[in-house]
Amino acid sequence: MLQTAELLKKVRKLDIVTRRKVDNAIGGAYHSVFKGRGIEFDEVREYTYEDDVRDIDWNVSARLNAPYVKKYVEERELSVLLMVDISNSMNFGSPGSSIIERAIEAAALLGLSAIGNNDRVGLSLFSDHVEELFAPRSGRHNNLRLIRELVATAESERNGKTDLALALRNACKIMKKRGVIFIISDLADNSPEVEKALKIAGARHDVIVLHLYDPAAWQLPNGFCNIYDSESNRFIRLSGKRARLDFQRRCEARNLARQEMCRRSGVELVPMPCSEDMLSLLMKFFQHRRRRRSC
Repeated sequence: MLQTAELLKKVRKLDIVTRRKVDNAIGGAYHSVFKGRGIEFDEVREYTYEDDVRDIDWNVSARLNAPYVKKYVEERELSVLLMVDISNSMNFGSPGSSIIERAIEAAALLGLSAIGNNDRVGLSLFSDHVEELFAPRSGRHNNLRLIRELVATAESERNGKTDLALALRNACKIMKKRGVIFIISDLADNSPEVEKALKIAGARHDVIVLHLYDPAAWQLPNGFCNIYDSESNRFIRLSGKRARLDFQRRCEARNLARQEMCRRSGVELVPMPCSEDMLSLLMKFFQHRRRRRSC
């Protein structure tokens, strides 16, 4: 565990780096995607040509035999919750570019972007239980506190598995109004319970799943090797070409299952390979989302 002085030094360094990136690039992209429409429902009224067709209330329109839209009360602030997986499997990767370190960088970038947009930011750190849960609050001081929690967690020992469904249920309890939930995880847990929890959260909030992974985890060396599965806490012994191909097929099948799970749940899945720059990947996501919304 880091000493207090070392911890503060790492927090300041990460804050300076991410704040510079946000100021130079990501802040405007985040604002253009999430400034959007109001999020508190008020009433329905007749549709006009200036309205967004996505706001049409089809049930009311069918009853009244004319198009009606939902009217929202504009809110300047959003509630943003950063859910960061800190289970054992997030340790994978080389020092300086492990999945958990990339996750912290992505969370810090999103947190500073949200603060720059005057949004409220909260944090959930979870493994097989919710280790820390901070309700969304505004202000840069709050964001520094969240970064401090992230850095301290990254430097501590972790031995938990992953229970994303439990973390989502707890997240929904503190998100009283419609907001944005970023799930930052390697998605080692994609059980039926996770899909159920994603559907419930996605019906109420804008849920975005950032799937962090190390491409090296899908590539095996030639010859004999032992693979440690941190979720099941056991070693898997592999040798021979057939075993390597079978392992890669299983990895690809699990990846497709994750994609289908998110599609059925109505939430957005963003692949985030740890070998690439987190800022560039987030910028691509924001640009793609902006183009899709303008269509």
